[in-house]
Amino acid sequence: MKLLLICGPTACHKSETALRLAKAFDGEILSADSVAVYRGMDIGSAKPTKQEQRQVPHHLIDIASPDDGDFSVSAFQKAADAAIVDISSRNKLPILVGGSGLYCDAVLENMGYALPKDPALRAELESEYDRDPQAFFAAMAADDPAAGERLHPNDKKRVVRAREVYLLCGKPFSAFNTDYQQAQHNSRYDALRIGLNMDRDLLYAAIEGRVDRMIQQGLIQEAKALYDKGYDRQLPAMQAIGYAQLFAYFDQEVSLTRAILDIKQATRRFAKRQLTWFGRDERIRWFDCGNYEQAYLGIYAYVKENLNK
Repeated sequence: MKLLLICGPTACHKSETALRLAKAFDGEILSADSVAVYRGMDIGSAKPTKQEQRQVPHHLIDIASPDDGDFSVSAFQKAADAAIVDISSRNKLPILVGGSGLYCDAVLENMGYALPKDPALRAELESEYDRDPQAFFAAMAADDPAAGERLHPNDKKRVVRAREVYLLCGKPFSAFNTDYQQAQHNSRYDALRIGLNMDRDLLYAAIEGRVDRMIQQGLIQEAKALYDKGYDRQLPAMQAIGYAQLFAYFDQEVSLTRAILDIKQATRRFAKRQLTWFGRDERIRWFDCGNYEQAYLGIYAYVKENLNK
């Protein structure tokens, strides 16, 4: 089944490119964004506007509640598979777009997400985490340095899960999702893969401009609405960049100026992690979007030439 992937770091014109290509090649868009799946988190996740969604059908947006602590990569994979079958059945092109590498991999690769579980062990580990989160995180990171680099110490659900998998399997949780040599020979879809990037200084400037626009568009008010609902801060949705930093401001731990600077810094770091993640995949054809209109001409020509090969 044919599919087009558009990936890369944040603020690199992925959504705009997906919209234009969907119009050009009769496609529909699947969002691969781990925050856009949650309702009420529109500005901070840079969801396509209602106008954009009317121009081209979008899928996998607003499919979970922020307090749904059980929403998982596997749940996303199932929703994506159903959407792809639906889109393809209508002879439309599925276009997977986003910067959440794990979600992209869940759709495209056979990476083995059905890992063992032990409810009793998990309950024990949750209690251990509650007694000393920092010590628990340090123990997890010692056994799984990749997860320690990727996860936040306050992300109780994922930190505990990483420790659970390691104790059950004797193998780091991250190892199940990084065996790219094997996965590249066992893809789930026939995907044409496009990556968008730009010079680091331009990328960081674009990130800062994007955060400033989000603030102007009402990110503070959106975050305050979530804050006022009193959701558990350990929920994955509450760890999202933009919201977590503003919650610290609402808690009077930092100034608003500091919170905004922290959002920009966290987003820059996230962009570096995105580039590292997608950089492992040699099948991706990268385009420099420093001059976007020029880049789009090259992207369009590449897709037109290679989509049906």
